[in-house]
Amino acid sequence: MKKILVAIDGSEASMHAARTAVTLARGLNAQLTLAHIVPPTFVPPEVPFGIQPWTEEAVAAGERLLEAAAKETGMTCERMNLTGSAAERLADVADTGNFDLVVVGSKGRGAVSRMLIGSVTDRLVHICKRPVLVVR
Repeated sequence: MKKILVAIDGSEASMHAARTAVTLARGLNAQLTLAHIVPPTFVPPEVPFGIQPWTEEAVAAGERLLEAAAKETGMTCERMNLTGSAAERLADVADTGNFDLVVVGSKGRGAVSRMLIGSVTDRLVHICKRPVLVVR
């Protein structure tokens, strides 16, 4: 195992997943990549200023999250700040980037969460072609 992708969304669950991924990466001498996904923003057509200001702020917030998470890991890691549907984007990046493992928290910051597992995590487990480690 040489490449580990960990999803970061600012939740405590995602930071716990990042700490677990760091332990694995150090033990396996693997490369760690932190990924943050900015979800699509939908604005009704009657809103005069569109979505660009919100998207720009969400991307900037993602950069700050990745910076803080990278600092907390205490190791050199790549960072990806992407846009799109979280589960689908993570699965795509894991596959095209030839990651050996995707690490995610069991619950994130999504507005809709399920009783036992977050909706993004649940979807990712079902669609990702790479192994997914769900950290509780």
